[in-house]
Amino acid sequence: MALSIFLSIFAASVGFIASGFFAIGAMTMTPVKIFEISSTYWDANRHWGDSIADQRADYIVGGLFLLLSFSLQLSAMLVPSSIQPSLLQPFGCAIAEIGAGLALILVVALWLRHAIAKSTKRKVHQLQDKEIQESQQEGSNRATS
Repeated sequence: MALSIFLSIFAASVGFIASGFFAIGAMTMTPVKIFEISSTYWDANRHWGDSIADQRADYIVGGLFLLLSFSLQLSAMLVPSSIQPSLLQPFGCAIAEIGAGLALILVVALWLRHAIAKSTKRKVHQLQDKEIQESQQEGSNRATS
């Protein structure tokens, strides 16, 4: 298999994974989540923050892999089609390498998405807790005055 064909197939597959991450945010927005997000709360709305944190992680991971996909497609166009590395011969080996590469990318993508979402949620929760404490302190200051 020519390197340019290998890179084109790999790039298209990475693009497919990237598009999936972009779509996850919309696909997982269930009616229950929409209700929880749109409901009025007295103080901070953790559901809204968690949902936005998840969407942020999906967009970051999707964007990174979309950039990787475009880079692979560009390199496929720039590499001469006459280059046929022995690593990609025979055709079955190239397909197996694409499958292994996609599996690795999917594992890394899921891990990265989880890490970003968890970190973002932790930061949002800290900010929300701080806001709640400040509003409670202001309320107790008013009550004592």
